[in-house]
Amino acid sequence: MQRFVALDSWRGIAACLVALYHFDATSHVYGLSLLRHAWLFVDLFFVLSGFVIAANYQERLLAGYGAGRFLLLRLGRLYPLHFVMLALFVACKALLLIPALAPISTSAAAPFSTPNEAPGTILANLLLVQSLHLYEFHTWNAQSWSISAEFYTYIVFVACLLALRRHAWIALLAALLGAPLLIGMLSYRNLAADYDWGLLRSIYGFAAGVAIWNAYQRWRAPLGRWLSGSAAEWGAIILMCAFVSVAGKTVLSLAAPYVFGLLVLVFAFESGSASAILRLRPLVFLGVVSYSIYMTHVFIMKRFMDAGRALEKFAQVDAFTQREMYGQEVKFLGIEPWQGDLATLAYLAAVLAVSYFTFRWIEQPARDWVRSRVGRRAPAPAGALRMKPG
Repeated sequence: MQRFVALDSWRGIAACLVALYHFDATSHVYGLSLLRHAWLFVDLFFVLSGFVIAANYQERLLAGYGAGRFLLLRLGRLYPLHFVMLALFVACKALLLIPALAPISTSAAAPFSTPNEAPGTILANLLLVQSLHLYEFHTWNAQSWSISAEFYTYIVFVACLLALRRHAWIALLAALLGAPLLIGMLSYRNLAADYDWGLLRSIYGFAAGVAIWNAYQRWRAPLGRWLSGSAAEWGAIILMCAFVSVAGKTVLSLAAPYVFGLLVLVFAFESGSASAILRLRPLVFLGVVSYSIYMTHVFIMKRFMDAGRALEKFAQVDAFTQREMYGQEVKFLGIEPWQGDLATLAYLAAVLAVSYFTFRWIEQPARDWVRSRVGRRAPAPAGALRMKPG
């Protein structure tokens, strides 16, 4: 069985870019269009997820692997770290209810008093329904909306596959054509739908990944003649970077799963110089801890911002620069660009260190425990290829 190591590394790179997107610092790189639109790399996660799930489970499910076993394994992959991060967010707020600790708060609002921190939002996150249009805002660990959407996408995937079986391509085509149209009509932010129409966005990207896997499996040889090698890989990278840089929240963003699908297809062949770079150990490490990077970075970002507010409140040190964004004033960490650069590097280092810890002590043990309880996995069909399940 073959692993798609280069695609694993792409997942790690995408997670780091999303983490940088969320970090408001007065740095030299903040204004780069690629980073300002890096929220689009969440759709690369969805495409990769569809590709790897189809590669690992499509034939197994059709052969009787069991929908319940599949969903339990996926829940075991997603939920433990989601639960731990939610608990950390809630615990930090709960600590501020202790009278002795209240003076250290850097927020003007009382704990659990804002709509996005109301008690009901905790239950929604525990049930993984926070992205199903229950709210008009993010709650707690903001990026976990995509975990919620992805889990219900798994349910849609297995239901369509088992109901339609060899005719599941009909549902796939409907998702690839219908989802972008619906998102464009329903979301004023185009593909930047998350807490509202995030499930549609997830289904769209996931379907693109499933389609790419089936194309790769069926027409690998002829596709490889055109889409493998260094020229194809660097061309796909240039196209992706150009697309993300200009798309933003415009209607063009609706094409993102197609662009990312092409990238995934090209790098599935792993035959060029870019793939060789992606197989280097530091980038492979990013792929291994990519889910932890994605799930921990907002918590760490908020702690960096808390540290800046604490410096202003208690040490009378100017730590932020005020800028207007989207019609409102936003605080950026750092007064000078070099300060923002240092803060960004420290932030990334903290994210990677914490992510290694959470992968080693939360993700991996929880995944192994769930696998042992669910039982031995059914053998893969002969000749199946896979990348590390995400």
